[in-house]
Amino acid sequence: MVPSSLRAFFWDADVATLDVNKHKTYIIERLLEFGDEDAYRWLFSTFTDADIVAVVKKSRRISPRTAAMMMNFYRIPEEDLRCLKPASDQVH
Repeated sequence: MVPSSLRAFFWDADVATLDVNKHKTYIIERLLEFGDEDAYRWLFSTFTDADIVAVVKKSRRISPRTAAMMMNFYRIPEEDLRCLKPASDQVH
């Protein structure tokens, strides 16, 4: 369950209905992109590094700035980050 203290980051959803397993990608993307220190603390204590890295690699919703931060933090090769590739390079 997402704490109500993080409600501001989920302006388009009811935090009471967010499930950390079912909505993992959405939650991770949103908090990486818009979260503050408390949100990051909760994020890193709730999800595994593997969960976060998997979302960062496949997401098209995170900004290049967030991707670069996560790339440096987790040492993810740039070519593994989908959000840094032009849309024309994406496999559909």
